[in-house]
Amino acid sequence: MSVNWFPKHMRSSEEVLRKNLKFADVIFEVLDARIPHSSRDPRIDQVIHQKPRIVVLNKCDLSDENSDRAWIEYFKRKGLMALNVNATQGEGIKRLAGTARGMVVAGKSRFKVPKDQKRAVSAMVVGIPNVGKSTIINAVAGKKKARIANKPGVTRVKQRVTTPMGLELLDTPGILWPRDDEKTLLKLAMTGAVKDELLDLESLSISLLEQLTVLAPERLRDVYGVEVAGKESHEILEEVALKRGCIQKNRGIDHLRVSCIVLGDFRKGKLGRITLEMPEDDG
Repeated sequence: MSVNWFPKHMRSSEEVLRKNLKFADVIFEVLDARIPHSSRDPRIDQVIHQKPRIVVLNKCDLSDENSDRAWIEYFKRKGLMALNVNATQGEGIKRLAGTARGMVVAGKSRFKVPKDQKRAVSAMVVGIPNVGKSTIINAVAGKKKARIANKPGVTRVKQRVTTPMGLELLDTPGILWPRDDEKTLLKLAMTGAVKDELLDLESLSISLLEQLTVLAPERLRDVYGVEVAGKESHEILEEVALKRGCIQKNRGIDHLRVSCIVLGDFRKGKLGRITLEMPEDDG
């Protein structure tokens, strides 16, 4: 697949991030818990330097629990605090807010906040498109403050939100820096970080099925009623199409429709909690 990874508005988004770093006490680096490596911006370390940081593994309701623990240990070995969050349901949000304020009060930021001072801790929320930054902000704020949608590219300008948890959050537009790794591209596309309009959805769904036949073949059998052993991914896709009635008037397979069904089921968690990559995959 060929995708324009760095449209004009993303260049301005990077400028917003760099210019506002000086106002942040702590960084919330939001990742997709299903693909923590692929959803990390490759240049994030050089951009935020030594700024105190919490790695937020969002959408943990969609990722495998054992894999979550492995990733938390991975980041711990890297010297980074990592927390699981399901922002949609508010799980882990109070701990995130408390940990952020604790880091600053403990003096791990150049903007040290004495315990008796009421100034809100400023947290900059960064991450790729559609990883859940605005959802996290709304969960911390306790009500809808930032624009959210289940598609990438919604936040185009910075948004500053004051919350009752002692945090002031700065939402930044999602940035996808240029990448040339096809495997990373596929995982980002599978989880919805790239607009579907830019993709060949049939090829993408077949690539996803290739992974799922290894990671969770029983889920495909239980959800779609198809056996996967000894079958190619395109054959499985066509069987799913027949099971779900994705047939065009000329009796041919409606590949676009069935591809959207498979991708949608994975993204919504209907196929269960599945993590597509593990720490040992990080080369």
